[in-house]
Order: sequence, then structure tokens, then C-alpha cells
Amino acid sequence: MAELLDDLLSPQQQFDIDFEWTYQNDISLQDDTQLNSLTARAQHVEIRLNTSRHVGKHARIYIGLPVAIRGMGDSSALRMSWKTNGVFSNGSITAGNRSKLFEGKITRNVMSDILDISFQIDARQVFGALRLKPLYEIEILDP
Repeated sequence: MAELLDDLLSPQQQFDIDFEWTYQNDISLQDDTQLNSLTARAQHVEIRLNTSRHVGKHARIYIGLPVAIRGMGDSSALRMSWKTNGVFSNGSITAGNRSKLFEGKITRNVMSDILDISFQIDARQVFGALRLKPLYEIEILDP
């Protein structure tokens, strides 16, 4: 059974992200998907998860995105991917799903890493300022 982890110790909870067109070359050669594809990046995002209740236990930590994302008509038109500095795993995720961020023994009260995050978004589904709040869950593997 998964339990929510808080990330309140993370230094920054909200980011202003600039979007750019993913395919900026000859637009006459692009299909609708390419023509409407936006890319955004958030660099050096520090994630700190409160794991103090689980020190010494083997666990999996997941990152998840809500099904509904404020500012998007169809949240499935957003994909988030990240690269880490090595404590957590690299990965990607879409709205309504989760991805494994870590598996192993919890050795610290606060598990942390720095992520470089990128977003792929279909511009046809953006209807205002995007509000995206990832959720973090932990599953204990041993009793």
C-alpha cells in the first residue's frame, strides 16, 4: 500500500517556465502534432522528500501526476521527463500515472536529488497558466 510523502522541505515549490516550439524549422514539412508541440524545461530543481518515518526500511518511491492538470483541456497531452544526479532514477510520466523514482534502503531522514525536468506539451490543449503539482508516494517492501 502506497503512502504519500511530503516534499515541503524542497526549497522551491513553484516555477515559472518558458515554453518554446519544439520544431522551429520549416513548418511546411510538419504534421499537426509537430506543429503544435511545445517544450519547456526546469533546470536544477531540488526535490527533498521527508522519509524520516522509514529510515532503515527497503522501499520504492514513486512520482505521480494528477489526472487533471489545471490549465490543460486534455492532461494526456503533457509528458514530463527528468534526469537526476543519481540518487533518484531518470524517468518520464504522463498525467494520471506514476513512475518509480527510487528503490532501495532508506538511509536518510530526507531523500533528496536535483532534477532537470522537461515537458512536452500539445499547445492545442493549453488554456491558461499551467499548475502542476507532482505527488510522491512510498511503498515499504519489507514488513
